[in-house]
Order: sequence, then structure tokens, then C-alpha cells
Amino acid sequence: MRRLSLSKLFICLGIFVCFSIFNEVQAQKFPKPPTKPIVKGQMINKESRPIPGATIIVKGTTTGTVSDINGFFQLDLTQFTEKQVTLVFGYVGTARKEMEVILKDLPKSYGQIKLKDAAF
Repeated sequence: MRRLSLSKLFICLGIFVCFSIFNEVQAQKFPKPPTKPIVKGQMINKESRPIPGATIIVKGTTTGTVSDINGFFQLDLTQFTEKQVTLVFGYVGTARKEMEVILKDLPKSYGQIKLKDAAF
């Protein structure tokens, strides 16, 4: 009886090892998909409230986006080949804010970006 149990144990162990090796080989065949250079974050005001409709534009271009109702935005920078670009953040009644973005470090979330009131 004991001999039969050990043989079943070795068979199960052998099957487990074969599947482990097979899965490792399969995982190596499929490289990770390339990531897109995407910038995302949330626009907030000085009271830390979301700013819907804030603009995010790549300086010197017409490429940009607008934050959603909760202040969140996402901007795909795939078309740019430079090492870095400057993003310009703005909203009516606030001071513009500029931020340098290094494209090789993307995708990246910049978290909350606070805009200050404009000085009149």
C-alpha cells in the first residue's frame, strides 16, 4: 500500500514539474507589449477641488486635451519624437503652469496638479 502511494506522489510531482517548465517557456515566448507615452493626472484648484474643463496643451503645438468633470485628464504623446516636451496647464481665472515631461520616462501619472489663482 505504501509503495503505491509513493509512486502516485512521484507521478504527480513529475506532472507538476513538467507543467511548471512548460509555463515558464510559454511566458518567455511572449514579450511585454510596448507602453505608450501617456501623461495623466488630476487638475485641482487652491482648495484642492477638481477643475473640470482645464486645458493641457503641448507648448508650441495644437495637441492637447481637457480635464473631465472630476478634473482627470490623459494625454497621449505618441506623435512626439523629441526627448522632452513642455506641457502647459491652464483654466479661466488661474495662472498658467508649465511642466517639462521627459518622454522616455512615460507612461506616468503626475497625480494632482494644483493651479493657483491668476494675479490681476
